[in-house]
Amino acid sequence: MAASKIRRNERLRLKGSLRKSGFDRWRFVVNGASRVSGEEKTFFIEFYTVNPALSPDECVLGFKNRFNKSAEDFQYVLAGTDSARSLESQVFVTPSFLMVRAGVLARGGVHMNSYYPAEALLAKDKEHIISVSPKNDGGCILTENYTAGSVKVTKADLTEHPEFLGGTGSLSWKLRFSRPVSFSPDYHGKDTHWACLGGKADFAGSVVFNGEEFLVSPKNSFGYYDKNWGRDFSSPYFHLSSSNITSAISGKLLERSAFAAQGEYRDKLSVLISIEGKNIEFHADRLKKFSVSYDCQETAGAEDEGLKLHWSVSVHDRRHVVDIDIFCSTKDMFLRDFESPCGGRKVMRVLAGGNGTGRIKIYRKMKKSLELIEQADIAKCVCEYGNLETAEK
Repeated sequence: MAASKIRRNERLRLKGSLRKSGFDRWRFVVNGASRVSGEEKTFFIEFYTVNPALSPDECVLGFKNRFNKSAEDFQYVLAGTDSARSLESQVFVTPSFLMVRAGVLARGGVHMNSYYPAEALLAKDKEHIISVSPKNDGGCILTENYTAGSVKVTKADLTEHPEFLGGTGSLSWKLRFSRPVSFSPDYHGKDTHWACLGGKADFAGSVVFNGEEFLVSPKNSFGYYDKNWGRDFSSPYFHLSSSNITSAISGKLLERSAFAAQGEYRDKLSVLISIEGKNIEFHADRLKKFSVSYDCQETAGAEDEGLKLHWSVSVHDRRHVVDIDIFCSTKDMFLRDFESPCGGRKVMRVLAGGNGTGRIKIYRKMKKSLELIEQADIAKCVCEYGNLETAEK
């Protein structure tokens, strides 16, 4: 069951040294249907803050070009002289900003990024978790059961600010939600932390994407809500999650079920599963022993499908065995970048899709045999794989 009050880790966790060398990210995924055509889309909304104490009143992006030489040096560059070859023309800074990102997890996926100075983030009010209150904007808000806001980026914005690292468009949302499935305890590592706050989150409300309204209902939202924070992202980054799970045994939609798998954490994944009220959890930072193997590989699909990515997870302890296989067409995926708190143009590059399909099998160990507890088909799975990279200077 979801907590009756705001969990400690749900709030801003950047305290002490993390205020100058850390990040905090809230992430929602929700499905909606067009009011006009009935077409379904999977949307995501993220709040991402980096090193807020370094520059609280000014938004500092590491990918903004900054020429670090004198006028005389600049003339050498223009002239193409030999001395210009030894000049380092860029100065690299440590970022400090607040970003609100929203977009579509689908074929031709797009995301828009709005940036603000860290002081625009309010996180001490008991009534809300965070509130983004820029001086000339309507702002965004997140409470225990409600989120609303808007993101808009024009072509002129990107022309003036290519460092925004996103696309153009607009997305606004007003969503109430409950969390019939959440997982605890959270993962805690040396440099990164993860909380699966809503393995299944039921949303109600609307999303307006580029002027088109999409209605969101609790039954069909298949929502997800999690949070990551720490000094930097884990790398490689591996993530799967879905609450659209249909039993292959009974043929029924399992309405109180969800799963999430994330890592890499110390060469392991945390794998969290809830099947109709029964939780089976494998925590990468706990003493409880379990074995896990996992992979993400490119594979050929049917002739009309093209290439696919195949995520596989197999995990077991002395009581259970769980096998998960998910496929997502590369045509339905896109890249998004997260600027690392470390600076130096270091980014987490994540290839993501929201239309993964596959199957989960759950067994109970019975002495020397296995008893099948559930075999279920998975749809609308969030599939992500990423690595920390350093951009070319």
